[in-house]
Amino acid sequence: MAPISFRVNPEFAQISELVPGLYISGVSALTPVNMKAFRISLIVNATNEVPNLKSLGEIQRLKLWIDDVSTENLSAHFDVVADQIHAVIQDGGNVLVHCVAGVSRSATICLAYLTKYHCRSLRAAYHLMCSQRPMVRPNIGFWRQLINFEQIIKKNAGSVRIIRDEAQPDQLLPDVYLKSVIPERPVSPELAEVVDESRERKASGSKVKFQPVLEPLAEINEPLIAA
Repeated sequence: MAPISFRVNPEFAQISELVPGLYISGVSALTPVNMKAFRISLIVNATNEVPNLKSLGEIQRLKLWIDDVSTENLSAHFDVVADQIHAVIQDGGNVLVHCVAGVSRSATICLAYLTKYHCRSLRAAYHLMCSQRPMVRPNIGFWRQLINFEQIIKKNAGSVRIIRDEAQPDQLLPDVYLKSVIPERPVSPELAEVVDESRERKASGSKVKFQPVLEPLAEINEPLIAA
């Protein structure tokens, strides 16, 4: 069988730590060396096209089988995957969420988790993510689903609005994209408090035994090449 090849910009492929215990990356970072270096205990594969690989060892995997299109129903995974990520981190483990570039699908899953467990709003979650990984850019359909998810779990009107792009009037975008300059680290006191709180939770939080909810997939012996 021919190798599966993906062309990903190096800065997109790198692993970024969003909060203690939660990492995001593109496909090129999926190497045994990285899995060991970052002590990854759960890999969330937020793609349809990237296989699970035996070369990464016996790490627990979840594959979501999703495409990066605005009509994809990614919200069906928000609650269950966020809960699993939280359980792993609370149990002392590290989670890596990846797609192909680490920009849209994986970022959406991480935003759902951050909104539910770490931040007061989706807007705060986005700015926290951008302080660690500025290139994230979920598609407009995923943003609509995230906004709806925030309204449900936070019981509010939503902190992010979908607006018309002045440069391209036929295009819509979330208003958080209007802020072109990401604050220099350290981030604002509010976000810094979020990160500090997450560190405290990991250090002193109650231990929760991780029980997989999604069925792990059989490994595939296909070689993976990222150019």
